[in-house]
Amino acid sequence: MGSRYNFKSITVVPTTKDFIDIVLSKTQRKTPTVVHKHYKISRIRSFYMRKVKFTQQNFRDKLDAIVTEFPKMEEIHPFFADLINVLYDRDHYKLAL
Repeated sequence: MGSRYNFKSITVVPTTKDFIDIVLSKTQRKTPTVVHKHYKISRIRSFYMRKVKFTQQNFRDKLDAIVTEFPKMEEIHPFFADLINVLYDRDHYKLAL
C-alpha cells in the first residue's frame, strides 16, 4: 500500500439491517432448512448448532473483510493521516475499527 493508498477502493459498509440480512440470507441458502418431528433431540440440536456456527463464521468473515480493507494509519501518507486525525480523531478511528 505505502503512500499510494486508493481510498476509492473501500467498499461501502452495509447498514446493520443490511449486514444481518446478508449473513442470514447466506446462512439460509447454505445450510439445511427443515427439521422433522421424528428427529431425535440430538439431531435437532446439531442442526441448530450447525446453523449458529455457520452464521458466526459468516459474521466474522464479513467483519474481518471490512476491518482489513480500511487503511492503517501507519501505512498511509502523512497528509492523509493528519487529515483523518483532524476530521475524525485518530484514536476514535482506531477504536471504531
